[in-house]
Amino acid sequence: MIAALARYSLRRQMLLVLGLPSVVFVLCIAALFAHQSSRALDQGLLERGRTMVRFLAPAAEYVLVSGNREALGALMARGLAQPDVVGVGFYDPGGEALAMLGEGLPPRLAAPVRAEGDEIRVELADGAVGFEAAVVVVPAAVDDYAEDPPLKTAPVVGRVRVVLGTARLDAEKRSVFLTVSLLVLGVLAAAMVIALRLAGSVGEPVAALVRAVGRMADGDLAVRVPARARNGELKALEAGFNAMAEAIAESQRTLQARVDEATVQLAWQAHHDPLTGLANRRAFEERIEQAVRAHRRSGDQITLFYIDLDHFKAVNDSCGHAAGDQLLSQLGVLLRGRLRAEDEVFRIGGDEFAAILRGCGSEDARRIAEGLCAAIADHAFECEGRRFRVGASIGLARMDPDLQEADALMIAADQACYAAKHGGRGHVVEYPLPAAAGSSLSAAPSAPPV
Repeated sequence: MIAALARYSLRRQMLLVLGLPSVVFVLCIAALFAHQSSRALDQGLLERGRTMVRFLAPAAEYVLVSGNREALGALMARGLAQPDVVGVGFYDPGGEALAMLGEGLPPRLAAPVRAEGDEIRVELADGAVGFEAAVVVVPAAVDDYAEDPPLKTAPVVGRVRVVLGTARLDAEKRSVFLTVSLLVLGVLAAAMVIALRLAGSVGEPVAALVRAVGRMADGDLAVRVPARARNGELKALEAGFNAMAEAIAESQRTLQARVDEATVQLAWQAHHDPLTGLANRRAFEERIEQAVRAHRRSGDQITLFYIDLDHFKAVNDSCGHAAGDQLLSQLGVLLRGRLRAEDEVFRIGGDEFAAILRGCGSEDARRIAEGLCAAIADHAFECEGRRFRVGASIGLARMDPDLQEADALMIAADQACYAAKHGGRGHVVEYPLPAAAGSSLSAAPSAPPV
């Protein structure tokens, strides 16, 4: 039984547990009441029939002995006037009819009744019940004070038969059955309403919680259960679930915010130099590729600077790398401030920087580069009471029909920077290189010194 109930939802289980016993109990009570009522009606009919023949048998004694037909007819009419009586008849001792009035009376009775006192025979027929008793002559008492009066058998002078119809009894039984049925239906309806309300008050909140848990398991952290429960424990369960769901959602939001923040930070760190805050070499390589594609697509003017600091090693050797890092950070701010808003500056090595200028003419580009050299040369760096000045050698390469690839543009800028470094430092060299610079460059080592 328990295993069978486990297949149903909690609401159906409660309906079965609450409703089924109520239905069985009400039906049993109704059946018992209907049976008892029917039995009581049957007993009442039998008792009325017995009472009738007990009344008519003594009353008919004189009439049968005297043979007075008029008195016999009046006696039958009086009996027929009683409720449920449909026929009254008198018979001689042999069972032959003497007088009959009404229905259901046979012209001749079966075997005669041999009775002492008020013995009554009852015969059941379809729609009627017959009651039969002997009419006897009661001997008169001669001596009321005699100690032992002689025993005499009362002679039978006739027989009386009363037939009672069951139509009213059947109607009463139907009425009782109908009343019981309506009562049962009313009680069952009330019981089912109560069971539905109880099952709904428990089953619906629990089902809502189950659905909410399922949706939360599927990733819907915004799910909440409406406050429907009337029971205190279920109200606490709903409030607890909503509080738990809100806490989980808040934790998820906090975690997502931290993940987003970490993602942004990692993305920034992947493309920026942590010391100067400038874009790093990886970002530089991506931007130069984008600039080359833009030049091919729309003919944008692209100019590339390679910037190599002069005399930077003296700061590191004299004051340490911390001082060198501080100087690099200051120069990063200086470079950013000296370039236009649409230009980009990168730190691509220890003391090496690069800048990409878009839509800048050759004269403007050289003027900007020379301005950077002058600004860096004028920048004074103080450390431990000493003042240092560094310079910058800048190689400038412009994208033109001879330089259509990113690698070629970077090599050209690097060669120009190398030429500036070995041509006196602190100035700008533009690619293509002058003849003298080109010949000296070909004899120089492949990697520029710091």
